[in-house]
Amino acid sequence: MKLTLITPTPPDISAFDVRALSAHVRARGHQCRLIFLPGSIGRLRADREVIYHYPPEVLDDLATLSADADLIGLSFMTQYFDRALQVTEHLRRVHDAPLVWGGVHPSSRPDEALEHADMVVIGEGEHTLVELLECLARGADHRRVRGLWVREGEQRHRNPQRPLIDDLDSLPPFDFSNDDHYVLDPRAGRLQPLTDALLREILPLLPGPGGTLRRAFRTMTDRGCPHRCTYCSVSAIKARCAEDGVPYLRFRGVERVIEELVAVRERFPFVEAFQFFDDTFFARPRAQIEDFAARYRERVGLPFYVQASPSTLNERKLLALLDAGLVYVEFGIQSGSERIKRLYDRTESNERVVAAAELLHRHRDRLLPPDYHVITDNPWETEADAMDTVRLLYRLPKPFGLAVSNLVFYPHTPLYDRAVAEGLLTDTGPALYRKPFFAPRRTYPNFLLHLFTFQHVPRWVYRVLISERAVRLFSRPALLAPLGLVTRVGEGLRLLAKGGGALARGDWWRIARYLQRLRPVDPGVTGRRH
Repeated sequence: MKLTLITPTPPDISAFDVRALSAHVRARGHQCRLIFLPGSIGRLRADREVIYHYPPEVLDDLATLSADADLIGLSFMTQYFDRALQVTEHLRRVHDAPLVWGGVHPSSRPDEALEHADMVVIGEGEHTLVELLECLARGADHRRVRGLWVREGEQRHRNPQRPLIDDLDSLPPFDFSNDDHYVLDPRAGRLQPLTDALLREILPLLPGPGGTLRRAFRTMTDRGCPHRCTYCSVSAIKARCAEDGVPYLRFRGVERVIEELVAVRERFPFVEAFQFFDDTFFARPRAQIEDFAARYRERVGLPFYVQASPSTLNERKLLALLDAGLVYVEFGIQSGSERIKRLYDRTESNERVVAAAELLHRHRDRLLPPDYHVITDNPWETEADAMDTVRLLYRLPKPFGLAVSNLVFYPHTPLYDRAVAEGLLTDTGPALYRKPFFAPRRTYPNFLLHLFTFQHVPRWVYRVLISERAVRLFSRPALLAPLGLVTRVGEGLRLLAKGGGALARGDWWRIARYLQRLRPVDPGVTGRRH
């Protein structure tokens, strides 16, 4: 059977879900074509939304590439709903092959998905998709395939979700073969075969020591997360799997991970670093961390980047990974307010956060500055709550970066359900999915969060600006507009400093790359509504 899998993705096209599905389907003897549609989710002001429209020639390319498919699948996250819908509607007009949706968003809202697709895969899809393909190949009834919801006229066949896959080592590595893979090349505005050379251009460039940039290959070594944050889709997935009998957090074996990394180095010699996209790499037991570190140091040897959490980070694990080549750690703080942390089900105390940050700071000679994640624009959050976060950041040793994002209500997370119950969410359809992720509102605490991204502001300036008197003064609406001007001036000065440093080093390649990024190269971002 011939399967075409299409996925709107972030610009880096890691797309672990469809790569895992493709590898498993191919291992079972079926053909699979992968089509990646990379693009940003937009950086708009908080009072705007964006709708994505692919150009007609891109849709025509999709139609051509899926013309011989026996089954067409789309996998996507919530922010890419508009894109998936546009692709689905176009393919319906030109093809008769059945369409199946899967991924985090369709699994969260399968009834909504069945309004547009013929079938929906809920939960982990490897075994469900193979069984579906085999039923289609035999002409057998697929309406009772476990893990599959099917629309048949006015009828809906809602089958139970499959258990989680217990042994991740029973699955093949992610499909990075570039065999029958296609990608939307933003420079050409068309779908192109994904060659090794094109993949080299698409892989992210991450900061390295001494102002260098390293071309990084992203992978995952586990499935799941040890936490139950109420804003995250993981909490909704865990709730659906509560009676499963298989732990939601599962790890691939250390040797299988090392084998994959060695194979990647041999296949793609331009890879200069690895970035592990596990939600919390430090969640592995210490014995596994130490085993991984020893094998990685001996057989891989490239710098690598990980994510942690304050509750899983400890010095023995950190030292083992540093000796293996770890150069960067990031983790989520989200809030410094005890009340909001309870709302988020974040159990780490502020003291634990400070201790984790100080641990990383003690090893700053071997680590790049960490990034800490913070959530803003929470409707339950008061200005006092937001200032608690600002004052927690004041306690953390510099240098560090901040990843600041809006609170987004993902379907059927605990916070989503609470917001609906309290009347804070009345439109739970596609307009909700378009909420900008990186567009904090103009408030004084948000201005201070932005100020913390500057590394050389004297501490006495922060101390003055976080005082109660300053908060009362600068929270006045009349002063918020000037603070916005200060923010823009600061960004301009930051850009000048970076450009001056690149000029001083003769780093013309980085300057040229920055100028290239100034051009609008995301063909999906057309059509804005105010």
